[in-house]
Amino acid sequence: MICELCGKEVPETRSTWIEGAQMKVCKDCQRFGDKPKVGAKESPTKVVIASRLEQRERRMRTRDIYKEEEVFELVDDYAARIRDARNARGWKTEQLAAKISEKASTLSKVESGHLKPDDVLVAKLEKELSIVLIEKVPLVKPDAKNAKYGGGITMEHFIKQAKKKE
Repeated sequence: MICELCGKEVPETRSTWIEGAQMKVCKDCQRFGDKPKVGAKESPTKVVIASRLEQRERRMRTRDIYKEEEVFELVDDYAARIRDARNARGWKTEQLAAKISEKASTLSKVESGHLKPDDVLVAKLEKELSIVLIEKVPLVKPDAKNAKYGGGITMEHFIKQAKKKE
């Protein structure tokens, strides 16, 4: 048998976790990793694999841009809305941060507009400050009246429209 870490030919290898990967290594290289726990499964369960495949499928799925959908986005003036709502309550940044279990430095960056808050932080801020930070955005459908090839707009149409405006 060959050690997967050092490449030596050895009579026996042992299963060891090294940097998150399970490897068959010799007795000397085993010290670089952790032994698998007794009774621990060596591969992910079927549930974990299924959920990962589902997430991958969702990421890889193409979206029809011509189809009507509801799109929600963070408002452009989120920093001012958060700052104004906090000031209206007379709270300091540290007080708001303590109430929503976040760092004061993170809130300062969000209020200054240097950091765009993630969905979890937005939900916390909306709930605590009773403000709206996520709004429905209308989808702008391309004008497909004159488009060839199935009714979609092409680069040719886009360029012609741009030249007409000049």
